[in-house]
Amino acid sequence: MNAIALRSPDALIAGRSREIAAAVTLPVAAAALVAPGTAPLSRRGSAAVSTACVALATRMALIPFVAAPADRTPTVVRPFDPFHDPTPLALQGAGPAPDRDRLRTAGDRCVGLWQDWRLRGCPEDERLGVAGALALGAWCSWALGSPERARTRARHALDAVPDDALAGLVLRSVRARTAPAWWG
Repeated sequence: MNAIALRSPDALIAGRSREIAAAVTLPVAAAALVAPGTAPLSRRGSAAVSTACVALATRMALIPFVAAPADRTPTVVRPFDPFHDPTPLALQGAGPAPDRDRLRTAGDRCVGLWQDWRLRGCPEDERLGVAGALALGAWCSWALGSPERARTRARHALDAVPDDALAGLVLRSVRARTAPAWWG
């Protein structure tokens, strides 16, 4: 007979602490990524984005948020639930055309976060969040119709975290020469 080890609620929470932190910081990260202007992320914004980008579910929530059309700016963002939520159309480059400036700003801020991390010597405790942010930046480039920039960003994200799902998806999309439908 197979035995199933029972875990205390504290052990379950400790095992999911990154995902919980990502969900808690999601609204601050979303606002920081798309705030008007060209300024890089603030220290608070950098911390929120890198924390939110640790989990794939929160990055999946950020994709439709940063890809919102200019006339439909979302006011709420919540973590993606893979068991109940459909895959975001924006992930596939489908649906209404996004605001190009919003996508560009978010992508550039994600790259800036990664560049700052590298300048600080690549602290290991930040690796997952920074690679996740760079993978999101790669998706933003792909969504803007810049496959070479998307490829470069995705490769750097995969250098940091070789099994990053979003970076892998972006790289496969570029290699397959798929492009977002909204620019076609």
